[in-house]
Amino acid sequence: MNRIDLHLHTTCSDGTLSPAESVEEARRRGLSMIAITDHDTLAGIAPALRAAAGKPLRVIPGVELNTDYQEQEVHLLGYGIVPGAALEDALYRMKEGRRERNLAVLARLAALGITLEVERVREVTQGEIITRPHIARAMVRAGYVSSTQEAFDRFLKKGAPAFVKRISLTPQEACQAIRQSKGLPVIAHSAKVDYERLVKELLAFGLAGVEVYHPDHSRAQKQDLRNLAEKHGLLITGGSDSHGPNSGRPVEMGSVAIPPRLAEKAAAALSTLEGVRMQWPLGDETR
Repeated sequence: MNRIDLHLHTTCSDGTLSPAESVEEARRRGLSMIAITDHDTLAGIAPALRAAAGKPLRVIPGVELNTDYQEQEVHLLGYGIVPGAALEDALYRMKEGRRERNLAVLARLAALGITLEVERVREVTQGEIITRPHIARAMVRAGYVSSTQEAFDRFLKKGAPAFVKRISLTPQEACQAIRQSKGLPVIAHSAKVDYERLVKELLAFGLAGVEVYHPDHSRAQKQDLRNLAEKHGLLITGGSDSHGPNSGRPVEMGSVAIPPRLAEKAAAALSTLEGVRMQWPLGDETR
């Protein structure tokens, strides 16, 4: 039986396990397929593929793109992607948006008496991407708050005094960038948004699937999302969205159960993608 987890983050974005550690954890938990889906970067894919080489574990090259949709944040997962200009351009825009946002967040924190230099924040990261969880961890390390949850609740979440909205892609642009990179775009943690309307809008832009099985989804939401995906002939996926054991919200890898028949179908569909079959540039971790 296939046990899969199609939504994982590593230290290349805001996870706490390195790509190689993620592979070892997946093997320890008896998974047969995982997807590395770091936020707005492909840097974790090559080291994960190297770590899995010759082992009974298939690693799917992936990414998670953060987008904005009608005042809501919508995330698009891209599976089986091939490195190329379209996705690189999108990732560059996202990276610049994050950089500008981080500087603005730090400026707002400074105005509130919380002084953090970018270099201090970078000390808690192991990848190229700095995110709000990294700022939260730096705040804990500096003694301004007792936990990352407190940092978000008091300062960093939407509506809090240091929250800054960043420049982002639209879901339509993200779908197109993933499709142009020969990947499959899938709406992540779909129940967090007006998913029925969004799915209908994104069908014209190449939407391929819906993440039905996610730790934040209730049983009723899973059933609604599954019905919606089946109605439109979309791939049904799922994953733990694990950021590692030492993250602010630890979720165990492989802890989200996907019905065996659907797991088999998702694994079969992803295994045929060009980005899975091709030889990735394993010596290049700068993407």
